[in-house]
Amino acid sequence: MPWISGVFTLVKALAAEPKRWKFLTGRVGLAVLLCSLLWGWHVLDKRKAMNAAREGFVQQFELTAAQAELEALRSRMIAAREANRTLQEKVQVAEGEALRFASELKAYEHETQINPDGVVDSNLLRRLRAN
Repeated sequence: MPWISGVFTLVKALAAEPKRWKFLTGRVGLAVLLCSLLWGWHVLDKRKAMNAAREGFVQQFELTAAQAELEALRSRMIAAREANRTLQEKVQVAEGEALRFASELKAYEHETQINPDGVVDSNLLRRLRAN
């Protein structure tokens, strides 16, 4: 607080000279000194109030930013949950179709007689020509 040291220096300088000390202790001098002290207190108080207000604004801004980030994370989590649920449903459908296709393939293997030599026999050739 540099203004306090300035006030003390002024008081020392005025106390060194008797004429100035008389002025300082007179009514006008006391009024001037009182106004100077009140003005100094006002400046100091205003600075403190501005710093407190600035800190309050910064804290409010940080709180708002954190709340917005939290809301964004919540919406992402909801979207991820929905995508996961949809994907699980599609996986279940695909697994069901794969099981159905595998059972169809096994049934086809049991129902169809295949020549072990890999040659078309006469019955199959006749059926193919009939179609």
